[in-house]
Amino acid sequence: MEQGDQSKKRKHIVFLSSSYVNVAKLFAKEYSDFDVFLILDRKFPFEIEDLDNFYTYTFDKSKMYERDKERYFDNLGIYVNEFEPDLIITNNYTKLIPNSFMDFLKFTRPHVKILNIHHADLRILDENNEMKFKGLNAEIKEMLDEAMIITTIHRITDESMDTGERLAFSHETTIKELKTKSLLHKPEDMFNFRTKNIVRSYHERTKVLHLLHKVVEKELQ
Repeated sequence: MEQGDQSKKRKHIVFLSSSYVNVAKLFAKEYSDFDVFLILDRKFPFEIEDLDNFYTYTFDKSKMYERDKERYFDNLGIYVNEFEPDLIITNNYTKLIPNSFMDFLKFTRPHVKILNIHHADLRILDENNEMKFKGLNAEIKEMLDEAMIITTIHRITDESMDTGERLAFSHETTIKELKTKSLLHKPEDMFNFRTKNIVRSYHERTKVLHLLHKVVEKELQ
């Protein structure tokens, strides 16, 4: 009985991602008082070494047609709910979460919030007064234009892209810093998939990890 009570105290953090290169495993390794579940939307051709509090799963329905989009997220909602999440975090997730998923979550687990880790500064506006670095591959656009990466952590409350309440901004990772670490020689190198992942991993480890922990702790209060 005592052991069961202890397990209930552990918070479940569910990461949704389209890439294994993200902060989920780092978070689990650094903060062992959380149980961290990484749900990928594709399979990877290598073995994943699990930590005691880190678990990986695949929800691979990526080949569904556009007309089946709602069914995909209906099934995903049911699947995610089985992990009894206390918080859901999207990171490097290529799909836009629809309102139907959030409505289901509100009905089944009304206390659960959804956060997004967006690898660019959403405060920067373009000439049309719109967010300059929203959407996918924003860190590449930002590195090319600003020679740096700044991450925004924000809430997801509806299906609009990158518009939720902004909770925190990371310190920047600059081209100068990356050159010093021999991780990147010029911004254009970010177009290389492998280089982009190395830079992203470095940025998450040094600028995002502890910031994310602070946000998570606050959101779970």
